[in-house]
This record gives sequence, structure tokens and C-alpha cells, in this order.
Amino acid sequence: MITLLQRINPNILVFSLFLILFFIQRIFFDLIQNSTYAFAASFLYLPHGLRVLATLIGGRKIIPGLFLGHVFSGVYIHTFSNITGIELLDIFNLKTVIIILLTSIGSSFCVLLSLFILKINSNNIKSITLKTILSVSILSSIINSFFSNTIYFLSYENWEIGIQFIQYIIGDLIGTLTVFYILKFSKKMLILKVFSKWKIFLKKF
Repeated sequence: MITLLQRINPNILVFSLFLILFFIQRIFFDLIQNSTYAFAASFLYLPHGLRVLATLIGGRKIIPGLFLGHVFSGVYIHTFSNITGIELLDIFNLKTVIIILLTSIGSSFCVLLSLFILKINSNNIKSITLKTILSVSILSSIINSFFSNTIYFLSYENWEIGIQFIQYIIGDLIGTLTVFYILKFSKKMLILKVFSKWKIFLKKF
């Protein structure tokens, strides 16, 4: 089984984990948060934890998996948006497609941009600390929040950009810490044996 898992393409793994975490946090969003926008910021955004850790470990090689994850989740949340009246067939209109593509690009590359700004070399796994993870998580969240909220503000009326900007950052940071500690206390999980880098990374904490 382990040998079989080790043959899985990293992008397929990242894409699959992204969607799993996304739908887990959607349960939290739908049960606890009362928002008229299905794509409003969540106070617990688990996929951000994945994109931070996956990018730190895999670098730009895992961008395709992240991008597809964002596109698929973007289609889902825009399909179930109530206030804008978007229905399943409307998802293919040009405006919605452009919004999904632009926000997916920004969300997929925000961590790489943060690594560049902070001058962090993700190739050296042993040099990464919890402080590094938190710094990258916060900066990438600010970049992603600014980019995504600007697009939504220009696209939809009554978009509460200030509140959403802050909620994005809070949800991303909580999501990162949640995913990190789940992995930290699950070192013996089979999925972590797929890539040796994960084991090297988690041994530090």
C-alpha cells in the first residue's frame, strides 16, 4: 500500500487533500456562520494551511494541484451563492469564470510570493521553523485577502471589503495552525509516508 501511495503524483495528492479540507471547513461554515454570500470568508479556512505547508515543502511544483483545487472549490461556492442569484447553469458566464480564475490564480501563488518577499528558501526543509510557517501564513493571507477582496468588491455590490479582509486573515491563520497540528500529531498516518519530505519536516516539531 505504501509503495502504491508513493507513486501518486504530488499534485493529485494536493488537489485531493485540498478538496477534502475544503468540504470539511464548509460544514463548519454552513453550520456556524450566517452569511448571505456563499464565498464569504470563513473563520476556519483549512485549505490555507495546506497551501502554506504544501508550498513550503513542494515549492512551485505543486501549483497545478493547488490551482485546480481552488478552481473546483470556486465553482462550488459560486454555484451556491444566494445573494447574487447564481445558479448551476450561470457558472459558465464570462464574469463568473473570470472571477473564479483570477481568485484561483491569486490564491495559488500567494504563498510563493510570500516566500519571495520574505526571502525564504523552501528547499532547505530543516531551516523551516514554526515562526517561518506563521510568518508565511500571515503574509500570504494578507496578499490573498487583498487580491480576492478587491476582485469581489469590484464585482459585487455591497461587498463588505473591510470585514471580509480581516475575516480572511483570521480564518487562514486558524486554518494553518489547525492543519499543522493535525499533521504534527498524526506523524504515523499512512498518508504522511507518501513523501519523505513530510517526515523530515514534521520531525522538527
